[in-house]
Amino acid sequence: MEKKKVLVVDDDKVLLEIARDALTREGYTVFTSDQSLGTSQKVAQLKPHLIVMDVNMPGLRGDKICKILKESSINKKMKIILYSIKDEDELKLLVEQSEADDYLTKSSDSQKLVDKVNFHLKKS
Repeated sequence: MEKKKVLVVDDDKVLLEIARDALTREGYTVFTSDQSLGTSQKVAQLKPHLIVMDVNMPGLRGDKICKILKESSINKKMKIILYSIKDEDELKLLVEQSEADDYLTKSSDSQKLVDKVNFHLKKS
């Protein structure tokens, strides 16, 4: 059985490493990017099952990239989780506007990220 692929996009390199390590230990194939520009090309090339996308990215915001990806035909089954330090109400609104599948507030607790990714990928 093919390992599920996860792309994590975050300009915070420390959180990127924490996410990579935690999700790799969970058995996922993990790709990372510390810039938002070029995400569409990465998605087309890597064909991830799920993207964890930081909202507050320099260049192009994560919620805008999410909207672009969801409106394209790159991968209709792909899940996108918006990831941010914003408060929960603001994240809920961004999820609705960007057509993301879910959200997660940033934390140093990598288990919350693992749980959220497992929730979306174990049921698909």
